[in-house]
Amino acid sequence: MLEGIREGRFTLVYVAPERFRSPRFVEALHAIAGKLALIAIDEAHCISEWGHDFRPDYRRLGEAIRDLGVRMAAFTATATPEVRKDIAVQLGMEHPQLHVHGFDRPNIRYEVIQCGGPDDKSKRLVDLVRTREGGVALVYAATRKNAEKHAQDLKRAGMRARVYHAGLEDAVRETAQDVFMSGQLDVIVATNAFGMGVDKSDIRLVVHADIPRSPEAYYQEAGRGGRDGKPTRCVLLFNHGDVRLQEFLIEASFPSAELLRAMWKLLRDRPELGKRARGVGDADEELEDRLKRSLGAVTGAASTPGGGYRSASQSGPSGAAIGSAIRILERHGMLQWQQDRLTATRPDAASNMPPLDVASLSRRADLERNKLKTMVGYAYHPRCRRQYVLEYFGDRDWASRERQCGACDTCEAVLSGQSTGLGKTEVDAIRALLLLVGGLGGRFGRTRIAALATGAETDPKYEDVTGRGSLRGWQDRRVMDLLRALEGSGLVETSRGEYPTIAATRKGDQVAAGHLDPNDLGIQMPTVVKRVRKPRSKFS
Repeated sequence: MLEGIREGRFTLVYVAPERFRSPRFVEALHAIAGKLALIAIDEAHCISEWGHDFRPDYRRLGEAIRDLGVRMAAFTATATPEVRKDIAVQLGMEHPQLHVHGFDRPNIRYEVIQCGGPDDKSKRLVDLVRTREGGVALVYAATRKNAEKHAQDLKRAGMRARVYHAGLEDAVRETAQDVFMSGQLDVIVATNAFGMGVDKSDIRLVVHADIPRSPEAYYQEAGRGGRDGKPTRCVLLFNHGDVRLQEFLIEASFPSAELLRAMWKLLRDRPELGKRARGVGDADEELEDRLKRSLGAVTGAASTPGGGYRSASQSGPSGAAIGSAIRILERHGMLQWQQDRLTATRPDAASNMPPLDVASLSRRADLERNKLKTMVGYAYHPRCRRQYVLEYFGDRDWASRERQCGACDTCEAVLSGQSTGLGKTEVDAIRALLLLVGGLGGRFGRTRIAALATGAETDPKYEDVTGRGSLRGWQDRRVMDLLRALEGSGLVETSRGEYPTIAATRKGDQVAAGHLDPNDLGIQMPTVVKRVRKPRSKFS
């Protein structure tokens, strides 16, 4: 291929950004710089550290092609004003011509349905797919496990359903996509691995069964529906407990500097731990589990019973965080596979490996948390959902908070007079919890606050704290979900770091004091999930 490029035999060349790692490829481009008419970069938001899908290999493009003296164009469908500016800076574009067309897709109707537990969500998902108005449905899930579960639920309900995620074999994924594109399915359930290059015109329903991590991901996935211009529904099935899953995934995706350092030192000092088991189907999982146990012993972290999505600071590094750490250290030449053993190494200066910037990983984690917070705000937004999203992307036509589309669920509820407010009991609960948070002065996290609110924390030193025991009878998890709802509405804020704490915002203090009405802020109380116990058999 390189010889063909040098000889000018190609009119158009498609390359992945990873190709720019190769000095020979870059040299070939410089050799024909005078013959190049244009370099076009697609998915250009991947260049920016502030984008939702930052990829370090994209960051090389600016440095590699800046000296070619060739016209350059960059394209993206999901970039905020901040990201657009950063793309130009990273590519060395001086006074670039910026073309921003409207982000609005008027034929898409945006909805959020508040769900209870898994059974309630499953029922609503089946109802949505079954009652769709023609075409096919596309369902997005946050994890492979969730995608498999939702697909099984739909199959049991009689739907022609397939699942698609990166954990399947290539042939299985290709078959799933082919039968979906050919119209042989009612629905496909997928993770974010599905979508690149998918252009099916009659997707009438897009359902997010879990809250997406960012508005960019949400809008990009929603935009795969209704490409023929006909009416299409985009529905988010929202339970605030799902936010914990995304928080867990963010922490797993961006392992701490302490974890990266501890893993490298562990494999340097105990190389036998890096040996991959032979003949084991889940060899990578077995390796990750072994490293997790060893790292827990090294850091003194004890595993916490009860399951759930817990942070590394609570229960030691998760298997997902271990897997991410391995990939990051491999990418930067600090771990290498030598036959069947993962070995700690130091990157060779001639290997052209990018340096490991742990500060950048920390910034990315904070950015992802902020984007997730924006998505939570969307789920609780009391006004036009379309305006909320389009303002985020800097669409000037939708900059006014008072503008309404008249076609999303919140607009239709207001227009029809169906919008309902919080009852006195709910308002009192919100104000009592905010008084408690304010009185604690940002010293404690969700778990301690919930224990104080429910009265489970009996330490005498908290006897005089305002709001202590004000939510007796509530479950701790429901209190923590309400705290997340208050965070989504901007009434409390969570600190960052190993041990996050919660503090009331100025607006939260105003609500607690009775100067602001919670009904004006779009707060939605967490759903109470009643668990029905099956009667035990006398033979069990």
